[in-house]
Amino acid sequence: MKACVCFLLMCVLAAQAEESPKILTLSKVMNELKKIQQGLTNSNKTWFNSPATNDLKDCCVASALECFRSKVLHLSVSDEKLKKSQRSVHHELRKSFIVDSVSCTPQETQKAQCKSCEAYTMVNSRTFVDNFKTLLQKRSMPVKRRDLKSL
Repeated sequence: MKACVCFLLMCVLAAQAEESPKILTLSKVMNELKKIQQGLTNSNKTWFNSPATNDLKDCCVASALECFRSKVLHLSVSDEKLKKSQRSVHHELRKSFIVDSVSCTPQETQKAQCKSCEAYTMVNSRTFVDNFKTLLQKRSMPVKRRDLKSL
């Protein structure tokens, strides 16, 4: 009986340890995005193609994150600290445990027919960051690949 309880406890701890780096990284990215959003300049003059969470098909989260990641460096910000935040967001979202957590098999991705970044609706930079944060908030919940359909 004791061995069974110990085994169960170890399984729970191992599962939580697997999610921790992803959640910590996504939290860091969220904090950096909040700073960036507060320091946006010309937010109504700069427009970006932006995936919206209600616009995403199954298995398209990875391409949506890549769309956000590729555009984050082009946001117009007010100072060098915010430029550093932009570079941090750009770098953090390239980490394999983030990419792998939202990736589907090539067959699933092909079946989903994800939009290219340029096919999404154009929005101002403030809305772009809001959409980015919304997607990250949904991703920071412990979600397994089979649960992506609920996004």
